[in-house]
Amino acid sequence: MQYTNETSGTVEVDGEIYVWEIRRQPRPVGKREWEGMAITLRHQEYKREAIVEFPMVYRPNGSPNLEKQKVDLDVVKTSVRSILEAGWEPASRGKAVNFGVDAKGY
Repeated sequence: MQYTNETSGTVEVDGEIYVWEIRRQPRPVGKREWEGMAITLRHQEYKREAIVEFPMVYRPNGSPNLEKQKVDLDVVKTSVRSILEAGWEPASRGKAVNFGVDAKGY
């Protein structure tokens, strides 16, 4: 695992460079509902973005972990592979596409 405190960076997946950036940290969306961290991904040479949403991280006692989340670069790489398999085409044009993944990026 390669954790980073940075809010943006690059990862290399299958010889291609992808740029990532934290879009949001975990936040409440209702009385007892939470959204997890989200990052944006794009190919270094193209503008089309994908928004990757992760589930909320909870502590062992069941309460949400409200600390600033660190980014695991291995999970970002796995997320890139997963969304490419799901049909994301970074070279195409259009709006950003949302993808929900699990905590490990699948």
